[in-house]
Amino acid sequence: MPVMLKEVMEYLKPKPGGYYLDGTLGGGGYTKAILEKLEGRGKVLAIDLDDLAINNAKINLKSALADHQLYLAHDNFKNLSAIFKKYFAENDKLDGVVLDLGLSSAQLEDRSRGFSFKLVGAPLSMNFGAAAESAEDIINNWETRELIRIFRDYGEEKFAYKIALAIADERRVKRITTTDQLVKIIARVVPKRFQSAKIHPATRIFQSLRLAVNQELDNLSASLPQAVSLLKSGGRLAVVSYHSLEDRLVKQYFRQRAKDCLCPPTLPVCRCGHKAEIKILTSKVLRPTGEEVLKNPRARSAKLRVAEKI
Repeated sequence: MPVMLKEVMEYLKPKPGGYYLDGTLGGGGYTKAILEKLEGRGKVLAIDLDDLAINNAKINLKSALADHQLYLAHDNFKNLSAIFKKYFAENDKLDGVVLDLGLSSAQLEDRSRGFSFKLVGAPLSMNFGAAAESAEDIINNWETRELIRIFRDYGEEKFAYKIALAIADERRVKRITTTDQLVKIIARVVPKRFQSAKIHPATRIFQSLRLAVNQELDNLSASLPQAVSLLKSGGRLAVVSYHSLEDRLVKQYFRQRAKDCLCPPTLPVCRCGHKAEIKILTSKVLRPTGEEVLKNPRARSAKLRVAEKI
């Protein structure tokens, strides 16, 4: 079950005959729910860079593919506009777009990726597709100051400096290649009183490495304006994020594009001529219910923001 499915569907309001895009297919939960609402009329384009997500959808959503109601694109969602042109007519516009920026259960459990610090002996890959560098490459090859930067900037890790120094010491002795090697280094450095029972001490480091490997913040920045441009008037964009940096990026983009003027406040008269493109439907960020978090602890950090094209 995808995170905050009920809330996402309430805002997207999929209807028969509508055109929808799932920019981060993952386990296919949102795509499946949208297809059910279309009642055999309409179209869903689902995108994912991960072979695993595409192959699972080919099996689990076989009938929708056969009926040409679902189209799968093995690509990066930063290329939304180019992908859209391959499957829709020139004047077509979307009724809704959903972006879920988290990992699917299948990805977390895939030992070959090493996304989860719970997997003992898994390789430090952390890539969705064909990334230029793996987490192993970053951990072993990047300069210490660069490790500190990504741990601080992407992981907001208060012990970034100590963890980076410990990694640098360890890799001089032997290459760090597995998840448990990295977890042991982190656990050794982070003081016991800061090792919360709710949040594993390796959480932020693994998160920062995943963001760095897959350039996720850059991809999100590139995708948001494309998603808005592809929406018809009244079409909606729903974004589920799990990291404060991702949520901040979405919030700032929504706020900027919901303004009529982008000129500096020092200018007495507007000179940019910018008109608001969207209106924000979620005045405050939405979070999963306590009941959902109990059923799926991975949902605890999820945040939903929704905007509508004017």
